Amino acid sequence: MKIRTLCAALALLAGAACGLVPQKGHQLVQHDLGGGFRALAQKPLPLRSVSVSATPLMAGLNMNYRDASQPTTRGAYAFNRWAAPPANLLDQAFNRVLPQDASGRCRLNFLLSDLLLEIDEAGSGSVLLAGSLRLSLDGKTSIYRRIVDIRVPVDPVEPEALALGGRKALIQLGELTSNWISGQIDTFCRAPD
Repeated sequence: MKIRTLCAALALLAGAACGLVPQKGHQLVQHDLGGGFRALAQKPLPLRSVSVSATPLMAGLNMNYRDASQPTTRGAYAFNRWAAPPANLLDQAFNRVLPQDASGRCRLNFLLSDLLLEIDEAGSGSVLLAGSLRLSLDGKTSIYRRIVDIRVPVDPVEPEALALGGRKALIQLGELTSNWISGQIDTFCRAPD
């Protein structure tokens, strides 16, 4: 009898203990821009180097959003982060997208000022990739500069869409940059024969 009572008591305690075990919480999810980027230009651009830097606002790993109902507030997703600072992710991909000719005279830098998910009044989302392209001969003094403001619509409005939209925005940035340099700037950046 005592053994049965003891077994029943142990079974009750074991069942109660199962309720005390913490439930699995939210897992931190890391995002990047994916792989498989291909060169966009037909021929290498006359660029000695391509780099991406960032304003201090973009130096962290937070995946940010802005809701139209609070236009001056940046939100950060609690359980989603970039795998590396956005400037590093963009730099890796940008160098794959833009083929370079090391004999070129110019250096290209993209100064990233924003990469976030914007949510409008209707609840629709778009990824904003904003910054400035700076072209220089020595890497310091800008000769040409172009402001960039690329928006890519995304659905659904969630952190994964920010990463996918960021990838699409980077490809658009590569196309825009390639066309810009291939056009009016190509001759200037090519080394004189």
